[in-house]
Amino acid sequence: MVTLMAGGAVENLGKLDTGSVDLILTSPPYNIHFNYEVYDDFLPWPDYYEWCDEWLTECYRVLADDGRMLLNHRFSMGNSKDGMSYPLMHLNEIMVGIGFQHKSVVFWEDVTIAKRTAWGSWLSASAPYICSPYEGILVMYKYEWKKKKKGITKISKKEFMEGCLGVWKISPVKGKRRNHPAPFPIGLAERSVLLFSYERDTVLDPFAGSCTTVVAADRHNRKGIGIDLNPRYIEVGRDWILEDRRNR
Repeated sequence: MVTLMAGGAVENLGKLDTGSVDLILTSPPYNIHFNYEVYDDFLPWPDYYEWCDEWLTECYRVLADDGRMLLNHRFSMGNSKDGMSYPLMHLNEIMVGIGFQHKSVVFWEDVTIAKRTAWGSWLSASAPYICSPYEGILVMYKYEWKKKKKGITKISKKEFMEGCLGVWKISPVKGKRRNHPAPFPIGLAERSVLLFSYERDTVLDPFAGSCTTVVAADRHNRKGIGIDLNPRYIEVGRDWILEDRRNR
């Protein structure tokens, strides 16, 4: 079962029942001026983190007591001038302040950043430009890490072992980008869904974009909920879900 909702994250999260979600997997706007058509992704950092506190508080409410949340963001923003260079760490502090329990951090390499050509002071110690090619996924939970009940998990031994290592080798998005400026790798979504949820669990993405998380949930017999401010992305996601079902 799939539910897609167009509109703001805080508004639509408010429509979900308390404790109704087993896994949240999301990658919010990074605040680096991407063109999302209906949202200006370039707030002052204090305003950005205040907004994050709002939607993360709602995420905490809708999670089940043994629910998990995986939040993907840039580990380092490079040479930020306003002291907000490590958003993943700031978001971890916000989540812990709300009540989330910290379990771990998964790192995966963004090859598009690894191939960058901005070096700063070329061959000089004057001002080299340091930019981490890794993105991080905060692995958080509400009250209990161990699931309260048993369920069905169809994951291979190889995939399970690779997932538990904490440094993931994930293929980047190739081919169709689903008309979205910052697509989420489907391989990353599938690994997360398989490793951290059971079949028939409810999986939520409050920043669904082209609905990669929802496609992964639907593909592996989970209930998927996707929210996005841009109604066009919701329609793109709906088309992808139908296409994916036809091709199975």
